[in-house]
Amino acid sequence: MAEFEREQRIPVDARVVFDLARDVNSMEAWLPDGLQVESSGPERVTGRVSIGDEIDEAEGYLAAVPEQRRLEWGDLEGDGYSGWLQVDEDGPGASRVVLHLDVRGEHPEAVGGEVHELTDEYLGQALDRLAALATDGAA
Repeated sequence: MAEFEREQRIPVDARVVFDLARDVNSMEAWLPDGLQVESSGPERVTGRVSIGDEIDEAEGYLAAVPEQRRLEWGDLEGDGYSGWLQVDEDGPGASRVVLHLDVRGEHPEAVGGEVHELTDEYLGQALDRLAALATDGAA
């Protein structure tokens, strides 16, 4: 198993950032390149990950815990991806966002090398995009 985690401070209220992050219809605006998510029912999503010529599609869950400003997700089979996003207050009008991803099994991300490094970069890209989206929306 491989674990990835990135953290970023965003100069926007935590509630605003969380509401943007949990909106499935807006996720494509902040998710990294090669990742698409669409709603497939209550707390259910279909995720597509494309890295190079490989496309992996899986049914998964996406659960929001608004009182904790936390999102949790994973594949329904439990042998691939899971993760969480936590948005906490970080002073007046600011938030700290932690994005965590676990990759299990024989996925290339789990075994090191170039794809492992790309996955880590993609988490940073997602947080940068979420920050830009939240900052633009707050302006």
